[in-house]
Amino acid sequence: MLVDKKDYRNILKKRSIAPFPIGNIIQNKFHYSRNSAEAEIEWGETGTLVFFMSKTCEMCDFSNIESYSKLFHFKTYIFVEANDEYIEILTEKFPNYKIFKSNFSILLKELNIEVVPLVYALNKLGQLVAAGAFNSYESLVRRILPLVEVFGTGRIIHESDH
Repeated sequence: MLVDKKDYRNILKKRSIAPFPIGNIIQNKFHYSRNSAEAEIEWGETGTLVFFMSKTCEMCDFSNIESYSKLFHFKTYIFVEANDEYIEILTEKFPNYKIFKSNFSILLKELNIEVVPLVYALNKLGQLVAAGAFNSYESLVRRILPLVEVFGTGRIIHESDH
Protein backbone atom coordinates (compact mmCIF):
# COMPACT_ATOMS: atom_id res chain seq x y z
CA MET A 1 0.00 0.00 0.00
CA LEU A 2 1.40 3.39 -1.00
CA VAL A 3 0.97 6.19 1.49
CA ASP A 4 0.75 9.81 0.44
CA LYS A 5 3.43 11.59 2.49
CA LYS A 6 1.18 14.65 2.91
CA ASP A 7 -1.58 12.50 4.45
CA TYR A 8 0.99 10.82 6.68
CA ARG A 9 2.23 14.18 7.96
CA ASN A 10 -1.35 15.07 8.87
CA ILE A 11 -1.47 11.96 11.06
CA LEU A 12 1.77 13.01 12.73
CA LYS A 13 0.33 16.43 13.62
CA LYS A 14 -2.24 14.87 15.93
CA ARG A 15 -1.31 14.90 19.62
CA SER A 16 -2.00 11.19 20.00
CA ILE A 17 -3.36 8.47 17.77
CA ALA A 18 -3.43 5.92 20.51
CA PRO A 19 -6.38 3.55 20.31
CA PHE A 20 -6.74 3.95 24.07
CA PRO A 21 -7.27 7.17 26.04
CA ILE A 22 -4.22 8.60 27.79
CA GLY A 23 -4.28 7.29 31.37
CA ASN A 24 -5.70 3.87 30.50
CA ILE A 25 -3.77 0.85 31.68
CA ILE A 26 -2.57 -1.22 28.74
CA GLN A 27 -2.77 -5.00 28.97
CA ASN A 28 0.67 -6.43 29.58
CA LYS A 29 -0.03 -9.81 27.95
CA PHE A 30 -1.21 -10.08 24.36
CA HIS A 31 -0.74 -12.16 21.21
CA TYR A 32 1.50 -10.72 18.53
CA SER A 33 1.87 -13.43 15.87
CA ARG A 34 -0.13 -16.02 13.94
CA ASN A 35 1.36 -18.87 15.99
CA SER A 36 -0.46 -17.55 19.10
CA ALA A 37 2.78 -16.47 20.75
CA GLU A 38 2.12 -14.20 23.70
CA ALA A 39 4.21 -11.21 24.71
CA GLU A 40 4.47 -10.15 28.31
CA ILE A 41 5.46 -6.56 28.94
CA GLU A 42 7.19 -5.79 32.23
CA TRP A 43 6.77 -2.18 33.24
CA GLY A 44 10.06 -0.38 33.83
CA GLU A 45 10.73 1.53 37.03
CA THR A 46 11.11 4.79 35.09
CA GLY A 47 8.69 3.88 32.32
CA THR A 48 8.42 1.68 29.27
CA LEU A 49 8.40 2.37 25.55
CA VAL A 50 6.73 0.03 23.10
CA PHE A 51 7.51 0.53 19.42
CA PHE A 52 5.47 -0.88 16.55
CA MET A 53 7.42 -0.96 13.28
CA SER A 54 7.54 -2.74 9.94
CA LYS A 55 10.48 -3.49 7.69
CA THR A 56 8.33 -2.80 4.62
CA CYS A 57 6.91 0.50 5.89
CA GLU A 58 8.34 3.43 3.97
CA MET A 59 8.04 5.72 7.01
CA CYS A 60 9.58 3.25 9.51
CA ASP A 61 13.12 4.51 9.91
CA PHE A 62 14.94 2.30 12.40
CA SER A 63 17.73 4.89 12.70
CA ASN A 64 15.29 6.87 14.89
CA ILE A 65 15.29 3.99 17.37
CA GLU A 66 19.07 3.77 17.06
CA SER A 67 19.37 7.46 17.98
CA TYR A 68 16.94 6.92 20.87
CA SER A 69 19.03 3.98 22.12
CA LYS A 70 22.15 6.16 22.48
CA LEU A 71 20.54 8.49 25.02
CA PHE A 72 17.48 6.90 26.60
CA HIS A 73 17.33 3.97 29.01
CA PHE A 74 13.66 3.19 29.41
CA LYS A 75 12.58 -0.44 29.30
CA THR A 76 11.97 -0.92 25.57
CA TYR A 77 10.07 -3.39 23.42
CA ILE A 78 9.94 -3.43 19.63
CA PHE A 79 7.22 -5.27 17.72
CA VAL A 80 8.30 -5.60 14.09
CA GLU A 81 6.66 -7.08 11.05
CA ALA A 82 9.73 -8.47 9.28
CA ASN A 83 11.46 -11.67 8.22
CA ASP A 84 13.61 -13.76 10.58
CA GLU A 85 16.86 -12.40 9.15
CA TYR A 86 15.89 -8.80 9.88
CA ILE A 87 14.69 -9.68 13.38
CA GLU A 88 18.11 -11.21 14.03
CA ILE A 89 19.84 -8.03 12.80
CA LEU A 90 17.69 -5.90 15.12
CA THR A 91 18.31 -8.26 18.05
CA GLU A 92 22.06 -7.86 17.57
CA LYS A 93 21.79 -4.09 17.12
CA PHE A 94 19.59 -3.62 20.22
CA PRO A 95 20.67 -6.32 22.72
CA ASN A 96 18.95 -4.60 25.68
CA TYR A 97 15.55 -4.47 23.97
CA LYS A 98 12.96 -7.19 23.59
CA ILE A 99 12.27 -7.65 19.87
CA PHE A 100 9.21 -9.55 18.65
CA LYS A 101 8.59 -10.75 15.09
CA SER A 102 4.99 -9.62 14.77
CA ASN A 103 1.96 -9.78 12.56
CA PHE A 104 -0.02 -6.55 12.47
CA SER A 105 -3.33 -8.22 11.65
CA ILE A 106 -2.96 -9.92 15.06
CA LEU A 107 -1.83 -6.69 16.78
CA LEU A 108 -4.79 -4.88 15.23
CA LYS A 109 -7.11 -7.38 16.95
CA GLU A 110 -5.18 -7.38 20.23
CA LEU A 111 -4.19 -3.71 20.64
CA ASN A 112 -5.93 -1.91 17.79
CA ILE A 113 -2.58 -0.99 16.16
CA GLU A 114 -3.57 0.61 12.85
CA VAL A 115 -0.53 2.65 11.86
CA VAL A 116 3.26 2.34 12.05
CA PRO A 117 5.69 3.63 13.11
CA LEU A 118 3.98 4.02 16.45
CA VAL A 119 5.31 4.40 19.99
CA TYR A 120 3.56 3.97 23.32
CA ALA A 121 5.05 5.59 26.43
CA LEU A 122 3.85 3.91 29.62
CA ASN A 123 4.52 4.66 33.27
CA LYS A 124 5.60 2.06 35.84
CA LEU A 125 1.96 1.05 36.37
CA GLY A 126 1.38 0.39 32.66
CA GLN A 127 -0.70 3.52 32.15
CA LEU A 128 -0.46 5.10 28.73
CA VAL A 129 1.07 8.57 29.24
CA ALA A 130 1.75 9.36 25.58
CA ALA A 131 1.51 7.74 22.18
CA GLY A 132 1.71 8.56 18.54
CA ALA A 133 3.23 8.08 15.14
CA PHE A 134 6.69 9.49 14.48
CA ASN A 135 8.81 10.05 11.39
CA SER A 136 11.99 11.54 12.84
CA TYR A 137 14.05 11.39 16.00
CA GLU A 138 12.70 14.79 17.01
CA SER A 139 9.07 13.70 16.61
CA LEU A 140 9.84 10.51 18.56
CA VAL A 141 11.22 12.56 21.46
CA ARG A 142 8.14 14.81 21.33
CA ARG A 143 5.91 11.71 21.56
CA ILE A 144 7.69 10.42 24.69
CA LEU A 145 8.06 13.84 26.30
CA PRO A 146 5.84 13.05 29.33
CA LEU A 147 8.32 10.34 30.42
CA VAL A 148 11.36 12.48 29.59
CA GLU A 149 10.00 15.44 31.60
CA VAL A 150 9.64 13.26 34.69
CA PHE A 151 12.53 10.77 34.36
CA GLY A 152 15.06 12.43 32.06
CA THR A 153 16.85 9.73 30.12
CA GLY A 154 15.19 6.95 32.11
CA ARG A 155 18.45 5.82 33.69
CA ILE A 156 18.10 4.57 37.24
CA ILE A 157 20.85 5.85 39.56
CA HIS A 158 22.02 2.35 40.52
CA GLU A 159 22.24 1.16 36.89
CA SER A 160 25.71 0.70 35.48
CA ASP A 161 26.71 2.08 32.10
CA HIS A 162 26.27 -0.45 29.33
